[in-house]
Amino acid sequence: MKIKLLWLVPPLLFLAFFLLFFSGSVPEHIFLITLDTTRADAIDYSTTGNTSTPNLASLAAAGLHYKNAYSVIPITLPSHAAMFYSLPPHVLKLYNNGQELVIPNQSLAAIMKKKGYATGAVISLAVLKRNFGLARGFDHFLENFKPGLWYKTAAEVNRDAFVLLDKMKGKKSFIWIHYSDPHEPYFPPGHQEKFTVRCGQKLLFSCPSIEQPLLRLPLILEPGENLIRLDSEIPVPILEKQAFTGIIYADLNVKALEPGAAISLTYSPDLIRRNERYGMVTLNSVNAESFLVVTNKGKASCRAELSFKYLLKISDEAKMSGYVKEIRYMDSQIGLLLAHLKKENLYDKSTFLVMGDHGEGLGEYGSHFGHIHYLNKVYTHVPFMLSGKGIPHRQAQNALVSNFSVAPTLLALIGVKPPKHMLGTSALADSSDPKLFLETYSPEAYFDAFSVLHFPWQVIFYPGRPGNRLEFINLKQDRHGIENLNLGPDPSGQRSEMVKSVLKISRIITANKRKRNKFDQETMDTLKSLGYL
Repeated sequence: MKIKLLWLVPPLLFLAFFLLFFSGSVPEHIFLITLDTTRADAIDYSTTGNTSTPNLASLAAAGLHYKNAYSVIPITLPSHAAMFYSLPPHVLKLYNNGQELVIPNQSLAAIMKKKGYATGAVISLAVLKRNFGLARGFDHFLENFKPGLWYKTAAEVNRDAFVLLDKMKGKKSFIWIHYSDPHEPYFPPGHQEKFTVRCGQKLLFSCPSIEQPLLRLPLILEPGENLIRLDSEIPVPILEKQAFTGIIYADLNVKALEPGAAISLTYSPDLIRRNERYGMVTLNSVNAESFLVVTNKGKASCRAELSFKYLLKISDEAKMSGYVKEIRYMDSQIGLLLAHLKKENLYDKSTFLVMGDHGEGLGEYGSHFGHIHYLNKVYTHVPFMLSGKGIPHRQAQNALVSNFSVAPTLLALIGVKPPKHMLGTSALADSSDPKLFLETYSPEAYFDAFSVLHFPWQVIFYPGRPGNRLEFINLKQDRHGIENLNLGPDPSGQRSEMVKSVLKISRIITANKRKRNKFDQETMDTLKSLGYL
């Protein structure tokens, strides 16, 4: 009898070892931390003397960071959707911010929930609000935006994240936390200077002058002239560095709300008309104080609405400096998040995946600041790191990873095979495909654009551009990915092959591109406030 049972010993030993090792490595808490508008080269991975990103460096040092991580699209909503579904934007039919994601497949959050994880999210940009589709699968989805503002600081994100953690206490959890501080306007919190709007002696609005509010202010116009004052306190460091370049009042409009009311509008001499569209005027001023005169031509008071977007403009050097400061501020708040997790005895039971949703141009490419429009390295090369429970300490990795890697990697950590619709592979796999397809789309982008990346080479096709429609770039040698090698020799034929691929794929996508629906007013306000329209 004993001899007959001996055959059970090896499989039982294997099972015991597997259960002991695997169950001990499965994280109780999984954090997906996305860093909006964060370039790969914005992260300092030094473990000593690091005054820029010491907390992210500490995470990376305890696990893995990937030197060749790319976002497949430099637009926030479709970039995040690609993470949750491991599918490209042209398959998701999600091309721009402001569109609604409509897809029958299960997202990462829904699968996590099905596997027994409580799910929660905290977002910091309104283009990710629940009505756009990414909330599916989440038990809790915290937005909490101030009136007129469509972004939150990292401190406000942490405030909501701590509330979320308290709600989910005692449960296995999957939590998505989204920080967006490096996004324009490049001002870290802390400035106390105000921007105010007054009608006569009445204060209509006040906010820090570093913010970019999109305002819709109700007015009561008395018969005759009504004086509206627009006063900005310029932050002292900006004045000291002579970095203040002006103020923009974009899409300014005053409309009467009473039937048949007649009003007219004049501006102070410093307000220079920049452009006009749909009856709304964009005005520039180099003065901190300006005024409007709204004349009510009737004999009775009249209800009206004043609307515009306020932008404090600074020099390019100040923008670059502000971006670096925003990265430093975001990292400090991530440090507070990690400290909170340690205090609550959650840190050692957690695994973290950190990824940037896209990069940011800071004047390297045609003096352009921002993202969305281009697919060059500064716009698509992003940080990607794994740390925590179940993650080996291998430090820097050369494998090519992307948005598509996020869901398969996190599912692999809990022993779940990704569903068939997911195209990506786990970042922990032994091998990865050196090829990637990148895309971006109008009308948010200047024009549709497509790229094939076969590391270290990248070919980019800008079909709507009058000249230089094709770019061929060496990503390994070109720090910013902006030097076009398209005119040089092509002895291997690789450039020719990549060009054929990108032209063929772009034709297929363009032929099948779904037209988007018209935006509602709230979505229009959101996109305008964040500089997307």
